[in-house]
Amino acid sequence: MLSGCAVLPRDTEQATARPARGSIREFAVDARISVTRAAERAQAGIVWRHSAGPTDEIDVFSPVGSQIARLTVSAGGAQLDTAQQERVVAANAEELSARIFGASLPMSGMADWVLGRAAGQAVSIEHDSLGRFSYLAEAGWVVRYLEYESEAATALPQTVEFERGDLRVRLRIDAWRDIK
Repeated sequence: MLSGCAVLPRDTEQATARPARGSIREFAVDARISVTRAAERAQAGIVWRHSAGPTDEIDVFSPVGSQIARLTVSAGGAQLDTAQQERVVAANAEELSARIFGASLPMSGMADWVLGRAAGQAVSIEHDSLGRFSYLAEAGWVVRYLEYESEAATALPQTVEFERGDLRVRLRIDAWRDIK
């Protein structure tokens, strides 16, 4: 009778059925982001939709859950719309983040990096025992893969840290959705 209350071990070898990492072109994630620069730190929740094209739409939420902004990035440029009806426009996401935060965030490579693959010509790559990225240096950024969603070789990253100089961005993915 007590065995009905026992906690069953998690099957870490079972991978979620999804396309091969290299063929994923579209995804959506629910995540938490933390940006640290020197002694300053900001945290937010995000819902990020990345589609082929590429186009990114990122809804940004305060720690209490209210939407504070929407970032839209496409080949035509980047735009941030705030809950206070303010709009900031720039030629690309890096320029926009530099204007808003005083530091350029790694938006052009982030969609690939968050999937656990290089965006272009990586300077240095290290793999874990399953062949997944554990470290990547590319475009002036150091990317560390701190946790994957499971022990499967096909698992996607769950906690990723991006670092350049005194700027550190940590992304904790709570859910991967709409993987194509």
